[in-house]
Formats: sequence, structure tokens, C-alpha cells
Amino acid sequence: MTIKGPQSALFGRSTFSGAINLITKRGTNDFQNEISGTVAEYGNYEINALSRGPIIADKLFYVGQARYYKLGAQYNNTIDGKGVGQEESYGANGSFEYRASDAFTATLNFGYNEDHDGLAAVVDQDRFSNNCYFNAPRQYYCGEVKRFEAVTLDRAGLKGTEGLKRNSKRLMLQLEYDAGPVIVTSNTGAYWTHTRYGYDSTYQGVSAISPLTIPGLTGISRNPADPARTGSTLRNEISTRHEWSEELRIRTPDANRFRVLGGAFFYQKRRPLIEAHMPGVAGTTVATTYFGTDRVDNFAVFGSAGYSITDAWTITGELRWANDKVGNSNPLGRPAFPFVERKFKSWSPRITTNYKVSDQSMVYATVARGNKPGVINADPRLPVEIQFATEESSWNYEIGTKNTFMDGRVLFNLSAYYIDWKNQQLTTTYGPTPTIPTTINYIVNAGRTHIKGFESELQVVLNDNLTVGATYAMTDAKFVAFNDPEALQLFGNASVAGKQLPNQPKNQATTFAKLQKPLTSDLNGFVRVDVAYNNRKYDQIYNLASTGEQYLMNLRIGIETDKWNLTAFVDNLLDDRTPSTVIRYVDQLNIPAPATGTVASTATLRGFQFPLADKRRFGVTGKYKF
Repeated sequence: MTIKGPQSALFGRSTFSGAINLITKRGTNDFQNEISGTVAEYGNYEINALSRGPIIADKLFYVGQARYYKLGAQYNNTIDGKGVGQEESYGANGSFEYRASDAFTATLNFGYNEDHDGLAAVVDQDRFSNNCYFNAPRQYYCGEVKRFEAVTLDRAGLKGTEGLKRNSKRLMLQLEYDAGPVIVTSNTGAYWTHTRYGYDSTYQGVSAISPLTIPGLTGISRNPADPARTGSTLRNEISTRHEWSEELRIRTPDANRFRVLGGAFFYQKRRPLIEAHMPGVAGTTVATTYFGTDRVDNFAVFGSAGYSITDAWTITGELRWANDKVGNSNPLGRPAFPFVERKFKSWSPRITTNYKVSDQSMVYATVARGNKPGVINADPRLPVEIQFATEESSWNYEIGTKNTFMDGRVLFNLSAYYIDWKNQQLTTTYGPTPTIPTTINYIVNAGRTHIKGFESELQVVLNDNLTVGATYAMTDAKFVAFNDPEALQLFGNASVAGKQLPNQPKNQATTFAKLQKPLTSDLNGFVRVDVAYNNRKYDQIYNLASTGEQYLMNLRIGIETDKWNLTAFVDNLLDDRTPSTVIRYVDQLNIPAPATGTVASTATLRGFQFPLADKRRFGVTGKYKF
């Protein structure tokens, strides 16, 4: 179940825009087993297995699930001719549910997963494509980014460390006791993950193609501090993240006319990170960057009260107080001040009212304050004054209606909202400087944003065989107050008020049609078509470079019974190559010519980075229950 809008009051931090509430099935005395598999183009294979049932009838139940997934290369690397974008994952998850009595239940969930991915299929559109603002110090590109059929990455320079290697473990214990007047729930969770990620940060293969000279500039050599010479463009990020949390809730039964809930929550995260660099020209290398250990300690108390004024009208109020300590411990990277920390306190209220017009129709309204805690910019090379970005907050207002008509054959939902968003956290760049020859990404607060929009959903069962549906969402998200130094260089005005938020499409729409028809007494056939449209997304706050318009179409044709199904599919039938996002970046390969001398500076002009989209893919999937 997806819950829109800030959910901080009951669901805690990191629910600034909404939450997905997963409610797992409770154990039953009936065994359920199923296996499914997929075979598709580009070496795409997937197999899933699930088993659930009783160990001791009415008392102890189990669930076990395992998955293996593999996807081969869809694009090649121009330097070595080998594929990129491969993905491989496998893992297992399980749970045990023990019902000691009608009043007490204990559930243990656990899981282990591994990911082994190759070099990501990411490109950097170089400065020679730039077509606007040539008088600005770094130039720019206006319009839809270009289409690429391959990437250019220095795989050999990464010496076997390329791609993603990650393993994750999770553990959760839920204890619930129904004392009659109140229900007490304890949720304890722990999560561990270790990640190694090796990549060519130029996305142009600079260290393999031209580490000493500049292409097209005869007699010009790179500055000795140029990252392509020192090896700092070939990076291997290594991190280990540990998280654990404890929550205690006490609530009255949902059937009560007056319902209350109260609780306390504690969360802790530790994440050490280092960035190792490969040897540069003639074995030279820059020192490993120690980002230290990011630290988060969050303590919160929360509560809610709901009252059914009538059988049709309900009002609920929620409130959460949270105290976040965000910091970093880094004696190797910052010997002068090895530990930094800042506290952020917040109140997150939410008021909701629902009114049932009939058994098939209801209207609702919500007012909520969202909060996202401040963050630390942990790179030790950044100056002290930009080490932290403060918390961001918003007031959200939403009204809507949810309806079913004609005995459930027609579903219609409509909502409208307005958001007043302050201190939005956005990524910008620092550098290069005389002591830092490259740019460093960091998070900055971005003034104020107003968002207006609405969402609609319609689904109609036209007859016993045909169902159609559509959704449409309009999001008018614009800055109303934010000044940016590069905007001043581009436009002669630092304000970007009136510009659309980056990587946020203004219009989104989907539609589907499903035709199903009995072929025999126990065999059905079906055809389903899904189409999705996404408006262009801008790369940055200037609204100049964009992804372009995206049109995705998926097709499914299959047969099924109560026990099994077999489906042939085509994903991305139109072979749309629109990238999912675009990021303002730099062109490290083609540094501009120096004014004097034979050594180029480390100055860079703008490039634009984006991932290559998945290609059209044919495949077959099947499922069998036993």
C-alpha cells in the first residue's frame, strides 16, 4: 500500500514524500508452493521459488523465498569492445511466525542478498555538443541530450575492481501482545551491507585514451595535478553500513470509536566510506580519500488520536517529535577536527479527515508537515562552512475522493495538492581550486519551492472479457526563492525563481487494456498492453538540458489456469531510448586550450552525464503452483 504525502508522524524519518507500507500475509494451515521463471533477450534469466505453510498447525508457520536474477550486456564499451551493464543478483528470505496464544504473536524475518554488477552503462556528452551560453565560463547545452549506442570507459585501469559487489543481511523481530484494552507491539530491526563499487568517474575513458595530452591540442600536455594523470578518476568506493532500530507502540483496537496510539523509536546508522584510487601515469597515484564514518542517531516519540464523529465521518491527528544527531568521525581525513556533529530537532504534525458519502464513495483531506533531517557533506576536502546542509521541511495540503460505481465495475480516484517546501536539499559542485584539481559534489539548501498538482485514476470493466484504465498526474513544481552562482554566470541573474525542479516531469500518464477470454473450461487466454508517458526532465535548476519525452509500451500475451501460467512479453516495444535522468557534469577529456604555455590547466567545461536506457526486450515467463 502506497501512502502519499509526509508520513513522518507515524512512519518516521525518510518518509518526506510518502511511504510504502508492506503488510505481509499471516501464516495459515494450508501449504502454498510456487516457482516462476523468466528467459529473455540479452541473457536475461530469473527464477523465483516460494514456500509457505505450517510447521505446527495453528501455532508455528514458515515462509521461505529464494531468487536468482541475471541480465547480460545491452551496450558495448568502445575501448575494449566488451559489454557493460551486466547485472546478477541472488538471495533468500524467510520468516517464522509463532502464535503462543490468541493474545501473543512473535514473527522473525531474515534475509541475505548479493549483487554482482558490471560497469554501469553511463555516458558523458562532451563539450563539443554544447550549443548555448558560450560566453559563460563553462558553457552549457540546451535541449534534449543526444542518443548514444555505446559507452567509453577505462575498464582495464580499474584492475578488476570495476562494477558493483554488494552483500546485505537483514533481521527483524516483531512481538505483539493483545491485552484487550490495548495492543502492544515491539519492532526490532537490524541491517548490514558491504559495498565495493569501482568506476571511471570521467565516463569518457580519459585515463586510457589521453592521460598526458589533450585530444586535438598539439603540443599541449595535461597539468601534473590533472586527475587523469594522478589516477583519481579511477575510483573504488568501499563502504560498510550498519543500521538497527527499535520501536515500541501501544494502541487501542481499530474497532473503537475513539482510537489512540503512542510510541517511541530509536534508530542508529554507522557507515564508514573510503575512496581508493588506481595508479595514474607512470605509477603515480593520489592518496586514498577517507570520508570517515557517517553517523546518525535518531530518537523520536509519536502519537495519534482518531475519533469517528459519525459512522461516516472520521478525523485523526498525529504528531511526532524527533531529535537527530548527524555527524562524521574521520581522524584520518580530518586530523585537525576528527569528529563533527550537528543536532536537528523537529515537530511533524498531520491531520486527516475522511467522510464516506456512501459505501462506494468517500472524500478526504489532509494537512501535514514533512521534515527531512540535515545531512553532512563528509568529503574532508570541503571547507568547514559547507560541511552541513540544514534540514528541509514542507507543509502539504491535499484533498481527494475515492469511488467505485456500478457494483465495482468502475473505479475513479481524484486528488489535488499544494506543497510549500523550504530549504530543499540539492546537489551542487565545489571546485576546482588551486589545491583541489577536480570538482566535488555536495548538498546545499535551495531556498523555497511551491508545488501544485493533481492525480487521477480511472479503471473500467467494460465486460467480462475487457478491462481498461488510465492515470494522469500533473506536477507544477517551481522554485520561488533560490540564488545560484552559476545561474549568475549563465543568465546575469543569480535567481532561478520560476524554474522547474530538476528531474521532475511536469506531466505523467499511463493507460492499459487487458483482454481475457476462456479457451476451455479451465484455461484462459489474455492480452495486456501498458503504455506510459513521461514529460521531459531537466538536468539542473536552469531548465536547459533535458531527457526529452519518454513513451514506454509493454505487451503481454499468455494463457493461464488456477495452477500455472505462461506469458510471452515485449518490454519497451517502441524501443524508446530516453534516459531516466540527466546530470550536469564536466568534460574531463577535452580541456580547453591554455592562454599561454604548453601545460593545460585543470579547468573543465560542461558535460552531461546520463544512463543509457534499457533496449526493447522479448521474453517468456512462467509460474507453477503446487
